[in-house]
Amino acid sequence: MIRRLLTTRQQKTLAALSTRIVVDARQVLYREGAPAGFIYICGTGALKAYRDLPSGKRRVLAFMFEDDAFGLAENGRYVNSVQALKKTVCYRIAREALMPVLRQDPELGWQFLCKITHELRESQRRALMVGRRSAVGRLAMFLKMLERHNPDGCMTNLIAMPMSRSEIADYLNLSLESVSRAGGQLARERIVAFGPHQARIIDRPRLDRVAADS
Repeated sequence: MIRRLLTTRQQKTLAALSTRIVVDARQVLYREGAPAGFIYICGTGALKAYRDLPSGKRRVLAFMFEDDAFGLAENGRYVNSVQALKKTVCYRIAREALMPVLRQDPELGWQFLCKITHELRESQRRALMVGRRSAVGRLAMFLKMLERHNPDGCMTNLIAMPMSRSEIADYLNLSLESVSRAGGQLARERIVAFGPHQARIIDRPRLDRVAADS
């Protein structure tokens, strides 16, 4: 969490550079290939990073949650599109204003570098998931990933799932039917119970084993 790792002075510096914006559910924040003028920090809510493929399919590459920084760019243009999954508050920081501050404060620059590579790390995690032979294993890993973004998840056993089932399928490189069958198996075996936009862990040791198995 970037704010928790910063000093009070650093937090004030970022706050002075930031513009608070509200993004409605399903609103696109920016599109792949657009000029990358800003870096963003998610305040509350959730978003997804995706690419539209030449085939017409859409590939979900990452999900962003509270305190995630994003806005990865190449040659001055965004490499992915980003869309809000639900009503989301973001903090927008102009790159031209941020860069001098990061050069003057190496520690802040390091923290920001670690967070802005979120999309790269998520791509690596996704590569591990889609490499699994089992759809149930992929879904179990995905649930464990989501739980890490919920500070109270381990105490409540509840996992927020603001994304749709089709978005989960796109992220895991599975068909919608495969995701439904995998979720059904976890539910029948009383490992996880699914509700509207959330999952409840019933048997954590078994979920851990399913997520760890190849």
